[in-house]
Amino acid sequence: MCILLKQLGLGHHNYHDNYGRFAQNINLIWTGPPWTTANRGWGGSQASHLVNLLPYIDQGPLFNRIDFSNSAVVKPWATPVGPNKILNQVVIPGFQCPSESRGTTLATTWQFGGANPVRAMTSYAGSTGSTLMQSLTGCNMSTLVSNPGPLFDPDRDGEDYFSRATIGQYTRTDTPNPNNISGVMARSSWSAGLKDITDGSSNTICMGEVRGWCSDALGYWTQGGGGGWADSESLWFSTTAPINFPTCPGERGIPSDAAAAAPCNNVSSWNTAMGFKSQHTGGAHFLLCDGSVRFLSDNIDHLTYQKLGDRADGYPVGEF
Repeated sequence: MCILLKQLGLGHHNYHDNYGRFAQNINLIWTGPPWTTANRGWGGSQASHLVNLLPYIDQGPLFNRIDFSNSAVVKPWATPVGPNKILNQVVIPGFQCPSESRGTTLATTWQFGGANPVRAMTSYAGSTGSTLMQSLTGCNMSTLVSNPGPLFDPDRDGEDYFSRATIGQYTRTDTPNPNNISGVMARSSWSAGLKDITDGSSNTICMGEVRGWCSDALGYWTQGGGGGWADSESLWFSTTAPINFPTCPGERGIPSDAAAAAPCNNVSSWNTAMGFKSQHTGGAHFLLCDGSVRFLSDNIDHLTYQKLGDRADGYPVGEF
């Protein structure tokens, strides 16, 4: 487990040597000003940060087969790479946690109707930090986490502890504006360089463990056949939710029918479902921006966890 995250950390640093930043999602959500999502559709979603890491984790031949030349017609994640197989159906061993009990691929029924094709999953994703995620199911995070005091979470909604999101385009890091992004990666086309991590690379989360079966964006969205590890619309996980918060259908008392789950335990409750999760007892593994790997307890102080998620909050982290 730690070896896989260490390899991804080495890949990020080698990518950084070439581009001056960690690997990023390639994704268009808002355009403007004036700001609009009218040009988005699902067409802005092109390739995830894991796609950009491929040449740096011994997957150069696969990367060289991806078509980036005409994304208006063929999205990079949809590039044919084998007989009856597109990129987001290719299982990458380095993206798979050996302890994941549900396997390496997932085919689901989309919550808005229709069957999804098989997509290859990932057990690891980059961190958007302490983010205003909101919820499609009406989950209020403030009912799940303690009030951190007047310096943090000014809206008292249990999200966005450092006030990065002020208007709609900044929600869920749907923006390339670094001032409105807490973590080291965004859902939109941006990622941090080491110069942007002013809290220190040893005090900032780069990546963590995730489970596609527990979040609609990675496991359940269709997006015209998208989803899975290669699609940037699937990889915008945050530290907003407590580690290992239960949203997995059929596990820990959650109904197998995702639609029957309580609001905060639903795969479409983005503020809880798009949190970091594992099947390890007591916590999950995280890659810090200095390349080290730490196991963080799911009992970690929530404010400390938010500080680890944010790259530039300016507050001391303390022991963790």
